[in-house]
Amino acid sequence: MDKQDLLHFSVSSLCRGMDVITLRDLMKGVPYRIVRKQKEAMVLAAGSRYNELHILLEGSVKAVMEHENGKSVLIETIEAPDPIAPAILFAPRQVLPVTVFAESDSRLLILPLETILDLCQKDRQFLINFLSEIGGKLSLFAEKFRLLEFSSLRKRIAVFLSNRLEDSRYTLPFPKEKLAEYLSVARPSLSRELSEMAAEGILNIEGRTITVLDQKRFKTILAE
Repeated sequence: MDKQDLLHFSVSSLCRGMDVITLRDLMKGVPYRIVRKQKEAMVLAAGSRYNELHILLEGSVKAVMEHENGKSVLIETIEAPDPIAPAILFAPRQVLPVTVFAESDSRLLILPLETILDLCQKDRQFLINFLSEIGGKLSLFAEKFRLLEFSSLRKRIAVFLSNRLEDSRYTLPFPKEKLAEYLSVARPSLSRELSEMAAEGILNIEGRTITVLDQKRFKTILAE
């Protein structure tokens, strides 16, 4: 693996807490390959066997679930240097439930399952990071689908914030486009609802920081 690819890989969540020298030594002699995908190209097809971990080194991809009626639902946007569907790698059938498309020109590091097992066996920190990545993704998807129980976007926003507020305030670690995706709504719909909640004095929004101003009305939304 060349120096640039190693540096990209080193900032992945899978390599958290590992220095580049350790990672370089760990990757010596390890089978892998690098692939390039142009914008809008299919990266992975739904229903295909997923026995190699794909890790974005550059670019971004979107995971889409396609229905028989022709409609598709955006499940997740994944940006470099994140891995794609790590939990599926260890699923009983290893079948990918989504189709993955490149949102931009992308480069991916592909590691066979046996390579992942070897890396986990050789380095405890890599094993911890891999398990943490799987656990974190499962927790996020569990919350995302729980939020779908609420037909009201206002209720989804309130529930999302209620689990994260510190001193009535929460700063989004990602753009509002990502929040819209997480809440399964279009960005304009989210912006409109947040603006209405701000106009009503329930929230104050400054950039990515959201502050609950009216706790009573906020709790009423949660209780509805």
